[in-house]
Amino acid sequence: MRRPTVVIYDRLSRLFADEATDHRVEECRRYAESRGWEVVHVATDHNVSGASKLEDRPGMREVLSWLPRADYVLAAKLDRYARSVLEFQKLLNAAKATRATIVTADGLVSPENASLIINVLAAFAEHEREMITARITASKQHHRQKGNHLGGLAPYGYSVSGPVNAKRWVVDEPAATILRECADRLVNHGGSLTALARELNERGTLPPADHARQRDGRELRGGTWHSTTLRDALYTYAVRGWLVQATPGTKRGALTNQPVLDAEGNPLSAGPAILDAETHSAVRAVIDGKAKGRGSERTGKALLLHIARCGAKDAKGAVCDGPLYKQRRTVDGKDYSPYVCRAGVGKHGKHAPNVVTARYVEDLVSAEYLKRFGSFALMRWVEPDGSAVLQLADVTAQLDNLSASLPHLPQGGRTWRLAMDQVAALETREAQLRSEAEHAVGRWEDAGGTVGDEWEQRDDEGRRALLADLGARVVVRPATPGAPKRFDPERVAITFAGPAWRRDMDPAAARLAEIEMEEALGDAAM
Repeated sequence: MRRPTVVIYDRLSRLFADEATDHRVEECRRYAESRGWEVVHVATDHNVSGASKLEDRPGMREVLSWLPRADYVLAAKLDRYARSVLEFQKLLNAAKATRATIVTADGLVSPENASLIINVLAAFAEHEREMITARITASKQHHRQKGNHLGGLAPYGYSVSGPVNAKRWVVDEPAATILRECADRLVNHGGSLTALARELNERGTLPPADHARQRDGRELRGGTWHSTTLRDALYTYAVRGWLVQATPGTKRGALTNQPVLDAEGNPLSAGPAILDAETHSAVRAVIDGKAKGRGSERTGKALLLHIARCGAKDAKGAVCDGPLYKQRRTVDGKDYSPYVCRAGVGKHGKHAPNVVTARYVEDLVSAEYLKRFGSFALMRWVEPDGSAVLQLADVTAQLDNLSASLPHLPQGGRTWRLAMDQVAALETREAQLRSEAEHAVGRWEDAGGTVGDEWEQRDDEGRRALLADLGARVVVRPATPGAPKRFDPERVAITFAGPAWRRDMDPAAARLAEIEMEEALGDAAM
């Protein structure tokens, strides 16, 4: 007989950062064991406020991803889930949509009384929602008085059109084409913001401010693209066609702006979308993943930067394992650039000099990579973030509301037909989201083409990303004293540790995932 499954969740707020979570998780495990439930996953959030949004918490995103496969979600106490009634109600709606039950180990919310407690909490949530609705309704009225577009320049990719009190965004196709191209290069072809900005400048593409000035017939100011300019143009929710506003307590900017929501919590649309939801989410994930703070290690242009390591030994026999850096050296138009270990340079070097001609070792690594992986289908690992479950809850609620109103509409009338069309569209979307929500542990998706094809299309920065994705490691030993001064492939050891997502996994789970990956890649290559 199948045992009920449960996901354990615990959250630790910033106010109690010294407190450990282990005892609460163990308390939940004991409760689950007493009920005869099988614990399938444990998710935790550290230094996360209970008032924060569900989707902004890494641990809660794991819970949302597991909801379709769990019978219960268990926390030690109710306040571990959320200290915001609306956020807790959002979790309840997501659980309802996936037929899971929210419970607590202290007995306040148990399988026997869950529906009663939830109804009481829903009443409080309804009261808070009504107050927020009143504020947002007043804000919407203000927007109507000012017009859909609130003045100033439209976001890059749009221009403004329409009567004075009802201006809307319309797609500025030349600029929108640039955004779509850069998004594709960034997500699917290993592009970087720096390289893309440089290429836009080389092509003479005007940056946002000058593009708008040229469109309006005004004098240009000679601006250029910067990586931050391109980042802001791609990162903002405006590319979805949504009005945006500053997040309370933060400065207005593309990295912190949030969509303006209507009374139902849906983004207010000011025009058509330039990037669809999936593409924009992928762009934001790539940008977030590459963000680096001041003083952090920066990525250069060398193919093997942070991949090539020094295999020299010091006087005590310890291997250096320091990074090899590429020194740019061109003579009469020919490239003689070497990779060098700084620890072996000069009379105070810690070990013998370790220098190797860059183009030879790069060609060797490229050939080995393409030999092993070039014929494989290009796959992209997609981690679930729980967003599908939240969207599923919203769609299910809309369907329930429409279904309740249908009996009161004149059958066959225009309103009835429109409602039926909406029901059909929502049912289709519900099925799509339910299928997507079933992927609770991540999956491989075919990105199109082969690894070899993608390698040919990318520059060195993009190729380095491909090598890093497979955990490439290149160890170069110093040349043997007195050996002929030519490149010796035996000095170079090349290994691949596997995808980044695999390296932090439990060894047994990693091996199972590796087998699935090999089967997927093998099937695609046949």
